[in-house]
Amino acid sequence: MRALLRHVPSVAVTALAAAALLLAAVDAPLWVAVVVAMVALAGTLWLLRRRLTRPGTGTLGAYAPARSIVAATVVVCLGRTDLSVADSLAVCATVAALVLVPFEPAAGRLWRAGTRPVAHLPGVELDTPARRRGAATVVLGGTLVLAVSAVSVFVAWCGVVAFVAAFVLAVLTAWWTLDAIRRRPGLRDTIAAGLEAYAAPVMIYLTGPGGTDYQFKVWQDQFENLGLRAVVVVRETPLAYKVAELTSLPVVGASSLADLEAVQVPSFRVALYVNNGTKNTHNIRYGDLTHVQLLHGDSDKPSSFNPVTAMFDKVFVAGQAGIERYWNHGIPIPREKFEIVGRPQVADIALAGERPEGPFTVLYGPTWTGFNADNNFGSLHVGAEIVRGLVRRGWTVIFRPHPFSLRDAASRAHIAAIEEILRADAASSGREHVFGEDASATMTLVDCFNASDALVSDVSSVPADYLYSEKPFVIVQVDDGPVDAFLAEFALGRAAYVARAVEPASIEAALDGLAHDTMADVRREMRTFYLGDIPRETYAEAFPAAVRALVDANPAPAVPTERLDRGEEPTDPQEDADDEDE
Repeated sequence: MRALLRHVPSVAVTALAAAALLLAAVDAPLWVAVVVAMVALAGTLWLLRRRLTRPGTGTLGAYAPARSIVAATVVVCLGRTDLSVADSLAVCATVAALVLVPFEPAAGRLWRAGTRPVAHLPGVELDTPARRRGAATVVLGGTLVLAVSAVSVFVAWCGVVAFVAAFVLAVLTAWWTLDAIRRRPGLRDTIAAGLEAYAAPVMIYLTGPGGTDYQFKVWQDQFENLGLRAVVVVRETPLAYKVAELTSLPVVGASSLADLEAVQVPSFRVALYVNNGTKNTHNIRYGDLTHVQLLHGDSDKPSSFNPVTAMFDKVFVAGQAGIERYWNHGIPIPREKFEIVGRPQVADIALAGERPEGPFTVLYGPTWTGFNADNNFGSLHVGAEIVRGLVRRGWTVIFRPHPFSLRDAASRAHIAAIEEILRADAASSGREHVFGEDASATMTLVDCFNASDALVSDVSSVPADYLYSEKPFVIVQVDDGPVDAFLAEFALGRAAYVARAVEPASIEAALDGLAHDTMADVRREMRTFYLGDIPRETYAEAFPAAVRALVDANPAPAVPTERLDRGEEPTDPQEDADDEDE
C-alpha cells in the first residue's frame, strides 16, 4: 500500500495535465485550459522542490509525462489563436521544451559519465556546472519556458521571451553534453593520478542509501585525526556530495565497478568500513588491502553480530562484549580477527558527578524502527508515556530521536506528539526542555550526554556509549517476552533499569530507579566489558594506533600492482542504477 501511495502525486499531476489537454482539444475556454496546465506545472515543481536543490542529475526525466502533456496543451492552445509572429516563436519554444524532456535521461547519463564527485583531492578539479546544477537548470528552465509560452496565449510578447529562454537552454544543454563527452575518456586516469600523487595509505569505504552520511559522521572526528592520510571512497553519487560537504578529507565517488577499479592505487593499504552494505563485497575482493569493519554503532542489536562481518580481515570492537556477541550467536569468527580498540567517540563524555549543579535532566534517545521487524527495538510508540512520566517528576528533558525515525510516518507522528508535550510543559512550568533542531543538530550526541544526569533509551549503541559516563540509564524492552529472556539476549540490560513497554507500571518503576540509583557498581563493571579495559587518559589513542599498526604491517609494494585499464568500459550492468536519489 505504501508503495502505491508514493505514486499518487505523480498520477495526480499527470491527470491534471491530461485534463488541460482535453479542455484545449474540445474548444473549452482557453483561459480554463491554460489555468489547469499552469496548476499541473506548479504541482510538478512542488513535487520536485527538494530534488531541485540537490547536486547531481536525479531530477532529469522526473515527471516527464506531465511535462510533455502540458507542452502539447500549450501547442494546442496556441494553435487556437491567430498565430502572430510572437505566437509562432512560442510554439517553437514549446516544441523545443517538449523535445528536451525525453532527452533528459540520456543527457544525465552522459553528464555522469563526464565527471565524478571528487572533492578536496589536491590537483584534481572535476566538478562541472552540468553535474552541479545542470539538472535543476534544465528541468526548471524547461518548466518556465512552458509557463511563459502558456501566458503568451494572452500576452503575445511573452512568446519572444519563451523563444529566447528556450534557445539559451538548448545551447547550454548541448554545450554541457559535448563537454561531458570530451571529458570522459581521460577521467579515470585523472582521478587515479591524483590519488597516486596524494599517496594515502587509508581508504574509508562508504556505501548506502540516502541518509547514510550519519554513519560516516559517527567516525568523522576519528578519521580526520588518524595521523595518516585518508581518502573517502563513496559508491553512491548523492552520498558522495553529502559527505564532501561534511569533511575536509578527500572524497572520491566511484559508482561503477570500473570506477572502483580505477581508484585502487598502490598506496592504499587499509580499507575501513562503517556498515555492512551490500556493495562492500565489490571492494573486499582486492586482496592487497587489509579490510577492517568498524560498524557505526556498537550495541546488542543483530546488526552488531551480522554473519557478513566474518568476511573482513579485522573486526574492531569496543570491548569484550563485541567479541562474545558474535560467538554467543553461533558466528565463529576467529579471535585473532578481533581487536579491542575502545569506542573513541565516547572519550569526551564526562563522568558522573562532573556536570554542573542544576535541575535533574534526562536524555530520551530512542532508536528507529529498523529495516525489518527483527531489528525494531525502537520505543517511540511509548515515547509520549515515557516523557509524560519524566515531566510529571519535574525533570528537564532532552529529546533526541534517531535520524532515520524521520523517514517513517508513524515515527514522525510520535515525535510530533512528544515535542508537543515538551512544548506545553515548558510553557506552563518554565523548564527549558531541549528538542528538535536544538537537540539533533545544534548539540552533538556527546553534548546531550554531558548535559544529562540520566538516560532513557532502548536496544542501541546509545546506552552502550552512555555507559562510559557511569550515569544511570533505563533501557526499554519493546517485546512482550519475559525480562529474563531479554537480559539473556541483551546483556547491557543488566546494568540498566529495564522498562517493559507493555507494562506502564514497569515504566514508572524504571524511571523511579533513576532518582534512587543503586546500580553504580554494576555499571562500572559493565563499562569495562562493553567499552574496553583502556585507561581514560589514553582511551582516544587506541583506535588510531591500531590503524597505524595495520598500515605498518602491510607496506605498499615497490612496483604498482596490475589492474584493469582505467579507460575500460564498466563491466557491471548496474553502473547507474544507484547513482542518483529516488
